[in-house]
Formats: sequence, structure tokens, C-alpha cells
Amino acid sequence: MNKQQPHTAVLLAAGRGQRLRPYTDHTPKPLLLFNGRPTLDYVLTAVAYAGIQQIILVTHHLAEQIEQFVGDGARWGLAAVYCRQPELLGTAHALQTAVNAHPTLFQDDTPFLLTATDYILPETYLADLIQAHTQAEVDITISLKEMAAEEVTARSSVAFTADGRLVHITEKPAPGQATSHFVASLTYVLPTAVTPYLQQMTPSPGGEFFLPDIINHMLADGFTAQGVVQPAPAEWKMQSEQ
Repeated sequence: MNKQQPHTAVLLAAGRGQRLRPYTDHTPKPLLLFNGRPTLDYVLTAVAYAGIQQIILVTHHLAEQIEQFVGDGARWGLAAVYCRQPELLGTAHALQTAVNAHPTLFQDDTPFLLTATDYILPETYLADLIQAHTQAEVDITISLKEMAAEEVTARSSVAFTADGRLVHITEKPAPGQATSHFVASLTYVLPTAVTPYLQQMTPSPGGEFFLPDIINHMLADGFTAQGVVQPAPAEWKMQSEQ
């Protein structure tokens, strides 16, 4: 196996899906149907196509439904394990929950994939991102979307050097303060070297812990990152039309 080819994916499936209530009061957002298939099915299919073998699902809201749907993962050719995020304290806290629950999956130098589970992903989406990572001499690869200026303020704007190196992520920039029209989606290839940063993270003003803050600390310490511009998954397109 190529050492730079991830074999583990952390899948974030804990959120309450507040914007889709009342539908998510009884069905977790990753199990809402799109063209007759649960959104999570699209993600798991893309994960398997990308060559991942092991998945860790981080759950919270209606966790039993997600765990029952995925089971042991064999339906997709995957091996699934679980952990429940005790409180919804942000994406970095969700990753920390996964690391603390399954530390042996983060002990070598092989990078891992992390993605949200409410994206309606094309089958090749994650494979394309991983291929870009394996071909680049970087520590971190981030899936990017190009969005209109008025939409960037609700997202994570990324900044680049003149030679195209990604150097900073700004969460929900103020109007006119976005560093580019490119935003970071919640889909990353990360090194296991991220794990010590999770033990040192500080909360946002709202008391949550977010992955862009962790990545900014890593970039400041000399880790390198690239952004890969990819077509917006269907959910992004639907949100932008609302």
C-alpha cells in the first residue's frame, strides 16, 4: 500500500440538522433520502471507491439509527466502528472523540480522511481528493468550493500565497474581509500528527472547537497544505439556491 494512501476515514454524523427540522427531529440528517437513497449511502460508496477499508462514525443525534443502518460496514466493503460525541462541541471535538475512542487507528504515519456525512457525493469525489494528495508533497489536503462573495461570509474562506500554497482558513469572515472566493468544505486528508493539537485546542467564543483553528495552528508550525477545487456536492447547490 502507498504510505500516503489513507486506509481510515473519520465520518462526522453527530449533528442535529437544525436547518432541516422538523424532518431531522425523527431522522438523522445523514439518513434523509436523496433520489431514494440515504445521503450517508452516497458518502460510504465514495469512501469505499476511494480505497478506504476502515471507517469511524462519530454519532450523537439519533445515533442508534445511523449505527443500525451502517452495521459492520460490510455492505460497502468497509469495516465500521463507532464512537458517540457526548456533546456537540464542534468538528475538532468530534475528531478528538474518534481519536480517544480508537487510538490504535491513528498510531502510524499514514494519513486519514475526514468528511461530513450530509454531502451528496459523486462516487469518485473522495478518490479524486486522495489522488491529489498522494501526488503532492504536502501534509494536508482540503477540498475547496468556489462560491459567490455573498456566500463566503457563512463559510470558511481560505488564503493562499502567490505560488498557490494554502496558508490560512478564516471561519465566517466579515463582509468584505474574505481572503478569496474559495471556501473549505468539511472534507480533509489529514496527517496523524494532528492528534497532539487536539489535546491543546482552545474553544471559540461560543465554546466550540473547530478544525480550521487546528489546521491554522499546524500551518503556523510549518505543516504544508493544498486546496483542491472540486464541484460543489448537490447539497451545497441546493443550499445556495434557497
